[in-house]
Amino acid sequence: MSSRIEIEITSQIDDQEYTWRALGAREPKGTIKKSLLPAKTKIGDDFRVEADFLIDGIEILRVLPKRDERKGQETIEILGSGNENYGVTTQLVKKKRSKKGSRSRKNQGKDTQKKGKAQPPKKEASRKSRQSRSPQRGKRLKAKRSHRNSVIDSLPELHKPLAREVLSRGIPNLRKTLNDMELPQGFDVEILQYAEKINMQLKTAEWHDRADAVLKNSKEIDLRDFRSVVAAGGQWARSDELSTIQSQLETSLRERVDIEHQQWLSEIKKAIEDGKSVRALNLSSHPPKPGTPLPESIMEPLVHLANDSLDSDTASYRWCVVVQAVAFSPIRLKVVPKGIPERISDELVDTIKKLSERIPNIAGLFTASLKETKD
Repeated sequence: MSSRIEIEITSQIDDQEYTWRALGAREPKGTIKKSLLPAKTKIGDDFRVEADFLIDGIEILRVLPKRDERKGQETIEILGSGNENYGVTTQLVKKKRSKKGSRSRKNQGKDTQKKGKAQPPKKEASRKSRQSRSPQRGKRLKAKRSHRNSVIDSLPELHKPLAREVLSRGIPNLRKTLNDMELPQGFDVEILQYAEKINMQLKTAEWHDRADAVLKNSKEIDLRDFRSVVAAGGQWARSDELSTIQSQLETSLRERVDIEHQQWLSEIKKAIEDGKSVRALNLSSHPPKPGTPLPESIMEPLVHLANDSLDSDTASYRWCVVVQAVAFSPIRLKVVPKGIPERISDELVDTIKKLSERIPNIAGLFTASLKETKD
C-alpha cells in the first residue's frame, strides 16, 4: 500500500537518478528517477510524492502536484435589482403622555429605588476553622530562563519547534500527537528519542536557573522553595559545575535554617513574655526544622500560659481560639485547663468535638456536653 510523503532532493547521482531524504529529517532516504521529476529540478527542491515502503527500501511511484495556496477569502458579490424605489413607507408618531401617567411613573421609580437599596449582609455565625498550613518564610522563588533559553538557541532551527512543544505539552502529549499523525514506519521512535534527549537538557537548564536564583537570594528566599530546589538537585545536578552549585545550596540551606530556628525561638519567647498565648502556640506549631522539639526552657512557660488562658473566666469565643491553637501545637497533650467557661456555646462544643482526638485532656472536661450533642 502506497503512502504520501514530502522529500527533499539532496544530490544528483548521474543523468538518470537523484538522491533524496525526508523533508526536515535524515531518514528515510533513497533514490528517485529523473524522469519522475520536473525538468528544472535542482538540489534542495522539495516535492510531495507517492511511495511504496518495501522490505529492501522505498520506491517512489510518482510526484504529486503542489498544493495551490489560496490568496484571500472567496466572496460572493450581491448586485441586486438596481431599483431604489420602495413601495411602502412608515413613520412613527409620538404619543402624548398624560400628567397622571407621568406622576405614577415617578412614584414607581421612587419605589423601585427604595426596594433596590442593598441590605447589609448578615454576619456569619460560624468562624472559619484554623488552617494548619505552614506560614511563608521569605520571598517566593522567581527564576529567570537564561539557561533554558540558551539550550533552545543552541538547537538547529528545524528542532526549535520540537523543543517548544516539549516544554509546553510534555513528552506524553507529544507521543499522542505522533500516534495521530500518518508518519512512515520508525519516524515516531526517532522523534521521541530525540525529544527525550532535549527534555533532559531543558529540565537540567531549568533547575540551573532556579539554583542561580536561590543562590542570589539565599537569605530572603522562601524555605519551601529553597528545600525544593535542593531536593531536585539530586536528579538534575549531574555535571561537575552543577554538583558544585548543589553543594553550595546545601551549605546555604543549613545556615539559613539555623538562623530561622534562632529567630523562631526568640519570637516564641517574646510572645510568652507579652502574654500572647495564641501567637506563641501558633508559632510553636511551625518550626523551620520540621520535627524539631521545643526546648524545656520554652515549653514549660508555654504550657503555663496556655493553662492560664483556659479557665472559667474566659469566654467561650476565646476558648475556641485558644483550643484550636493548642490542638496543633507540640504541647497539646500537656495542656490542662484550670476550669471550663460558665456558659458553653454550641460553637465551643463543635470545636472540641472536631479536635477531641488531638486534645484528650481538654475534651475530657466536656464529656457531658459532648454526650448531649450526640443525643
